[in-house]
Amino acid sequence: MKILVTEHVAQEGLDYIRKNNIEIEGKMNLTPQELAQIIGNYDAVITRSGTRITKETLTNPGKLKVIGRAGVGVDSIDIAEASKKGIIVINAPGANTIAAAELTTGMMLNALRKLPTAHYSLKYERKWDRKKFMGVELSGKTLGIVGLGHVGSEVAKRAKAFGAKCLAYDPYIKKTKALDLGVELVEQFDEILERSDIITFHTPLTKETKNMMTKKEIDKAKDGVILINCARGGIINEKDLYESIKSGKVAACGIDTFEKEPATDNPLLDLDNVFVTPHIGANSNESQINVSLILAQQIVNALLGRPYQNAINIPFIKDKMSKEHRLYFDLAEKMGSLAAQLTEGRPSQIDIVMVGTRFEEDVVEKAFDVPFNYQPFTIAALKGFLEFSMSDSVSYMNAPYVAKELDIIVSEAKAKNYENYNNLLLMKIATDKQTKIIGSTLFEDGTQKIVLVDEFRTDIAPKGIYLYVINKDKPGTIGKIGTILGNLNINIAGFHLSRQKSGFAMSFVELDTQPSQEAINLLKKIEDIELIKAIVFN
Repeated sequence: MKILVTEHVAQEGLDYIRKNNIEIEGKMNLTPQELAQIIGNYDAVITRSGTRITKETLTNPGKLKVIGRAGVGVDSIDIAEASKKGIIVINAPGANTIAAAELTTGMMLNALRKLPTAHYSLKYERKWDRKKFMGVELSGKTLGIVGLGHVGSEVAKRAKAFGAKCLAYDPYIKKTKALDLGVELVEQFDEILERSDIITFHTPLTKETKNMMTKKEIDKAKDGVILINCARGGIINEKDLYESIKSGKVAACGIDTFEKEPATDNPLLDLDNVFVTPHIGANSNESQINVSLILAQQIVNALLGRPYQNAINIPFIKDKMSKEHRLYFDLAEKMGSLAAQLTEGRPSQIDIVMVGTRFEEDVVEKAFDVPFNYQPFTIAALKGFLEFSMSDSVSYMNAPYVAKELDIIVSEAKAKNYENYNNLLLMKIATDKQTKIIGSTLFEDGTQKIVLVDEFRTDIAPKGIYLYVINKDKPGTIGKIGTILGNLNINIAGFHLSRQKSGFAMSFVELDTQPSQEAINLLKKIEDIELIKAIVFN
């Protein structure tokens, strides 16, 4: 076997590959045309962000089985084309955890003690100005951590060592994990804003987290709060941050990631109390060695038929499925996404039930390497559910591992029927607040439908934009919803109502455009509405 390496990778990973009797050839600075001509001669290729692997690159993939990305981002790889050609795409997430946590800690100390400006003043301006650089201590301060995953957890450990009190907001982490870390887990983001002296963000950039910190949220924070973002650009609204620093509401800020990069002309760079670095969270010798080793191990495992977990795609899974089962696979992912948007609380268990004759036989041969030997529908549902909150960090292959890491119990079952349904995919999610049930099915013509939400029956296509409404079943509620949407120039494309003897009704109101949060807030004021949410199917 041979592996092509197109960019610099730490030697430790290459040594690991050679120990497994796999040959390595390094060819740097290849043009797309040159790479396309030779890529089929190799069993795997290792790249970084500087090498683009496009549809044209994979025109003649030859014996290529694996594309390895030495890092996390895979924007430079045409994953859809790789999947069509049966090529596994693997990356190396989690390798930079310690590097990112240490950079975050350094940013906090910079903001608290003004270290970079004090250094510049003495070294380059030759000023001995001790009074100008009076700082404050991390000890005794309250640190609010948004996202208690790998990096957030490591930041908490370091902050506690400095004597800080740690709060965390993460609606997907179990309380036991926070307890083990000695961190107080809060239920609402507002509590982080109101109680924290320093707030640091450690989340992916998703629909939920984009512009998570705007003027509205900053105004709720303490006067003189310090903000840190070494996670993703766009979590903090940079325009609002600039104004808040100028006004003195925000005392200082540490930023490693920006909305637009390179950020050489960003107005935040003009402010003395903004401490910045050029997206170097993963830039440590140790993290680069970790990236190289993790990637090498996963590629070798994939080539030698051993279990691997960092694949972005499942290249062969759909080839082994009938057209009908492929539609169910896509439907399961959409069902998982809906479940994530409707479910409240921290998930503890997810059950997938496959109902009917369509699921009697295993869809995927047992020889096929699927994580935890799950059926593909389970994997798709898990990905849809977890991806809603974790974005690009979740793939088909690692979704079961992510669920295990979050201490979510996952189970599969088969049944001959469920209520009056003979063919149905059922997803049950248990959290610390509720149990949610979503059911979906495929009609004879291939139409995908969501048909159950808890005790309510419905009939919606999992695409587009909806309002999900639970209300007391009284006259006039639907009319009031229509009136408010009409006044806001939001067109209703469809209306799906389900009623129960309990006296409650559930509606999915299909819309042409996504409603703003202001629109949702207006609708919430309607008497008899118990719950209303905007739901988006991608």
